[in-house]
Amino acid sequence: MWKTLCLILMCASVALVAQSPPIASPTARLLEIGLQESKTGTLVILDNAKSEWKPKVDAMVSDSKWIDLELSLRYYGQKSAEVGTWLVAKHAAGPAPCWALFAEKGRLVASGTLVPDAESLAKAAQDAGIKTESGMLREFLRMNPDHLEAQQQLLRQLISKASTKMKLKMGEKQDPVRPADEKWDYEKYRRKQEAELEAKEDAKAKATGAEKPPPDLSAEEDQAIWGEVADRLAALFRTGDWSLVQSWWILPDETAMRSPRMRDVCLLALPEVEAALARRPDEWSVWSIWLGLSKVLGGRPIRPLLDSLTPLPTISASQWPPYMVRDAYVKDARARQDWQGIKDLLLPQWEMQELWRPIQGNSKWVQQVDGKVQELSETGSTWRGFTEPLAEALLRLGETILADRVVNASFTQHPWALLPKRAQQLALRCNQPALAAQWGALVPPAK
Repeated sequence: MWKTLCLILMCASVALVAQSPPIASPTARLLEIGLQESKTGTLVILDNAKSEWKPKVDAMVSDSKWIDLELSLRYYGQKSAEVGTWLVAKHAAGPAPCWALFAEKGRLVASGTLVPDAESLAKAAQDAGIKTESGMLREFLRMNPDHLEAQQQLLRQLISKASTKMKLKMGEKQDPVRPADEKWDYEKYRRKQEAELEAKEDAKAKATGAEKPPPDLSAEEDQAIWGEVADRLAALFRTGDWSLVQSWWILPDETAMRSPRMRDVCLLALPEVEAALARRPDEWSVWSIWLGLSKVLGGRPIRPLLDSLTPLPTISASQWPPYMVRDAYVKDARARQDWQGIKDLLLPQWEMQELWRPIQGNSKWVQQVDGKVQELSETGSTWRGFTEPLAEALLRLGETILADRVVNASFTQHPWALLPKRAQQLALRCNQPALAAQWGALVPPAK
């Protein structure tokens, strides 16, 4: 009897093992968890070993229909086989190359073995009743109209979509889709960021000033792209709730400059924000709102506003204007060629740094990935925001020796590879050919 019972149990165990799905890899398991937790739609794409689908997928994300879908995209290349095994076992879809569209909580609603396009995905999403994030927030706000967190999150979502559409309209391309199974390459990202900033600086240097600004959007285009953003942002300022949110949630980037509706909203909001600055002239959050509004308006002179404010009697000369608006102040002063004003603002700060350095020594923060020290991101922000305007002010005022000290000290502390080129260009603009040759020949200090 015992032999018979043991035989039955062994057979049952074998049957259970045979029926159990294979243990998912960490990559597949992470995807499964993400799908189960999702409340919106997710498109999963499994490519083949040669990534033959990748160009068409990159093109798809630049389609306005795709942008309106608000789908999360998970593209797998190197580890598509691991995810494919899970997809076949769990959902009977696949194998790679293939795509699968999931609704909320990991519900599979469509799949295919040909490269999908935005239009067919839009139909599949509509048929399956997949909700977008902005649609869910609108529905939530109809029931909870005073919910400020929902208002700002919806604005952030709408602004992101509008900005993407504007960039595509202006001829810019979306970044290539980053594979979900690819390790984050910090160095690659850093080089890309630096190259983009330098391209902008080169374009700015070559500009003659005769270029015409891009035309405004038509009324129809403006309404389609920015209409809801403008309405919701205007309501936020009407109620006074703008002072309770963070600027990066509610303010657009420079792409909104071509929108007459957005410019009107920002222009109407400025007096209220400036009144708030009169009461709190050192408040970072209010200044960030003012700077964001003025950016949409193409920039506003900051000196008249600063002159109208009354700082605390305890604030020293080196603490005014507030640190968060010094970049804007310097930009304004350069446009007015107020070289003495720039010197008076920045030189004391540089002198303090030079005095502290021998006392405190030099500190260097490093980032490691798998034990390898990564090069710190240096995109020239220190040069553009501080060293260049100070050095230019000194050169314009005839203080070439001091300007040379500033540039050399900056290069010693931050040996940015492109600093010699930028410094050389600056010296040539200021009619200092000898200094241009000297700065152009700078080499990083020995380690």
